[in-house]
Amino acid sequence: MTPKPNQIETLLQKLMQIKEKLGDAKAVLKHYKIKSERLNDLMKAKKELAEQVAEEKDRIESEYYSDPDFEKAKNDELTYKNESKEMTAELKQLMAQVNSDQLVSTYDYNIKGEKLKMQVERTVKVYINGKEER
Repeated sequence: MTPKPNQIETLLQKLMQIKEKLGDAKAVLKHYKIKSERLNDLMKAKKELAEQVAEEKDRIESEYYSDPDFEKAKNDELTYKNESKEMTAELKQLMAQVNSDQLVSTYDYNIKGEKLKMQVERTVKVYINGKEER
């Protein structure tokens, strides 16, 4: 289906008008930002508590580093995570070649006795002045 003459321009014009109105609404909402001394104190306490939690976690984890099994598992995790990313990229590239005319494709596989359902969605992304529209 081919768009009608000026249909894209008209839609873009309406979109830009809505975005301008959205900007205006956000500007008004800035005046309603929460200002509270108690809230500031609670936020500081939350930050300090989060720092204490992180420090305690790091202290406990540092004890694990002397265990060779922990070190091996950490190295394995990194290796397998990278391999997984590479395989996923390869799978995406391969699936891009299958049924490229369909917007959504579903495939059923049986891998080691486990049923897997894979869905491939082809999407169109729109960028206006280099920024993706969502």
